[in-house]
Amino acid sequence: MNILFVHSIGKEKFGGGEKWLITAASGLRDKGHRVFVGARPGSGLLKAAQHNGLETVNLNILSDMSPWHVFRIASFLKTHKIDVIITRGRELAVSGVAARLGGNPVVLVRHGSPMQSSFRKHAFLHKRLADGVITNTRTIRELLERKGVVEKGFTRVIYNGTVATEDSPPYDFSLKFPGRKIILTVGRLAAPKGYYYLIDAIAMLRKKHDDVMFVFLGKGKLYRKLVAYAGKKGVSDLIHFEGFVENVAPYLKGCDIFVLPSLYEGMPNAAMEAMAYGKPVILTGVYGAGELIPDGEKGVLIPPRDAGAIAVAMERLLNDRKLCDRMGDEARKHVMANFTVSAMIDNIESYIEEKIQEKNS
Repeated sequence: MNILFVHSIGKEKFGGGEKWLITAASGLRDKGHRVFVGARPGSGLLKAAQHNGLETVNLNILSDMSPWHVFRIASFLKTHKIDVIITRGRELAVSGVAARLGGNPVVLVRHGSPMQSSFRKHAFLHKRLADGVITNTRTIRELLERKGVVEKGFTRVIYNGTVATEDSPPYDFSLKFPGRKIILTVGRLAAPKGYYYLIDAIAMLRKKHDDVMFVFLGKGKLYRKLVAYAGKKGVSDLIHFEGFVENVAPYLKGCDIFVLPSLYEGMPNAAMEAMAYGKPVILTGVYGAGELIPDGEKGVLIPPRDAGAIAVAMERLLNDRKLCDRMGDEARKHVMANFTVSAMIDNIESYIEEKIQEKNS
């Protein structure tokens, strides 16, 4: 099959959705399909695709409907005999209309995070331009159905996959922070990640623990505000902002506890990877988190926007090494049994084949 991913995200953004795309595209390529990635010139996504040996095309889509890009994509579809486009909701209008003009390939929309607004507009576009939807949690599928964006049975849940790599050693935090236990969080420094609540929790925790260091991996618009807020709360000495790190695996391997205080989230990839390395995780119970951690043996789920709950969960784990070890072991076994990259790629391939057959018939 010939497959085109369309994902025109900002140049500086590279998060879970982009990581999923690279993993999915590389996996399908390795199974013998010809795969193209269409993304913004100079973007981290385009560079990552090229670094992974994927064929790329420059697509700088800045609006919901761009006639120039419609005809450009349509020409590309015809020239390369594309069988399926996998796009986001943001690029569905452009991709869907281009598909009608460029040989009518299957159009699949991937929703990796919960939709927040414009349900009527998306319902209109999905019903007229999409042939199917891929999402990574049952809760997102249920949201799309409940809001009338898609009919029941139109969406396929395909869980994200992760790999516990052994090719890099754990990051040695003791060189920078001797004698400290490391609590790690990974994600864009943006409002949906709930980092203000984490900083509030750190202020509560320091009354009982001053032997910890909180390491934030990621960059974003809130960096300066979060630094200032940490100073206001008197915890600047307990927080280290590392910035964007391309390979987070060594940091996940080297930390003691992983925490993610998101206000909303699809399927939290960094938490899944931390679990694959046998780390105890603390997650807010939003959307896919409950599917990643189905019980209290594999991780700790807490309510969103609750700094007190974050502090209590962190203190519980910091005070009980045996609990951390047991929870990390259960987490690792759970993820490696249910959230593998090979299963994700097989399921995507099977769904594409099913939709092509359905459209041809």
